[in-house]
Amino acid sequence: MAKNFVEEGKTVAIVASAAISSGDLVQVGDVFAVALTDIPQGETGDVLTEGVFMLPKLKTDDMKTGKKVYLKSGKVQLTNSGSDPLVGVVWADAGTSAEEVPVKLNV
Repeated sequence: MAKNFVEEGKTVAIVASAAISSGDLVQVGDVFAVALTDIPQGETGDVLTEGVFMLPKLKTDDMKTGKKVYLKSGKVQLTNSGSDPLVGVVWADAGTSAEEVPVKLNV
């Protein structure tokens, strides 16, 4: 093991500025993560920055595997208005009838 190794870097501890529920998508600086447990406001908890998670999507978007998705108004969508943050990529197709889409974070 390298002497300067710190950790695998899959999780990061955050202080919740508002109550966060397990499974919630949260933005941490320039990356996205999903809460591993409920984190009460003002408390510290771990969030996972890697993996594929089901996220709410803009229902009118027909999402195809490998396409980038951006966050706007709490839902991932294909269109970036220029300032919408990149969440990751679609991991499996989700048509216009789907309310959620599997997304690989931070790709």
